[in-house]
Amino acid sequence: MTDNLSTKDRKRTMRAVKSKRTKPENRLATMLARMGLKGWRRNVDLIVGKPDVAFVNAHIAIFVDGCFWHGCPYCSRKLPETNREYWQRKIERNIALAKSYNRQLRHNGWSVIRIWEHEMADQKRIKSRILRALHVREGLGE
Repeated sequence: MTDNLSTKDRKRTMRAVKSKRTKPENRLATMLARMGLKGWRRNVDLIVGKPDVAFVNAHIAIFVDGCFWHGCPYCSRKLPETNREYWQRKIERNIALAKSYNRQLRHNGWSVIRIWEHEMADQKRIKSRILRALHVREGLGE
């Protein structure tokens, strides 16, 4: 895949990439609302890793990881031809940060759910994972 944009246009394009309230995150929030679940908040800055959704009282952090940005092993999306080393480092750093956030959150008593972007198509499975986590933690405030 050859980059057809100039360096200036590529920078502008990359700056426009959203890190919050993405389509997969919005789908998750809509799903949670339709399920009638209470006690969740979006993009909580005070929680390690700023989870996309957090059930604060139940200590459950949910992240929706983009398949390209987080190096999904199932999708294996190809890196751009231009500046491959940069993209490889960027994705490896994202993976390392996610693992670090998972460790820190679990050390602090949180349950962590990571959902790949491609998994958003199977909402029944996602609902099941979230309900199972809430059920396990139901004595902790949810």
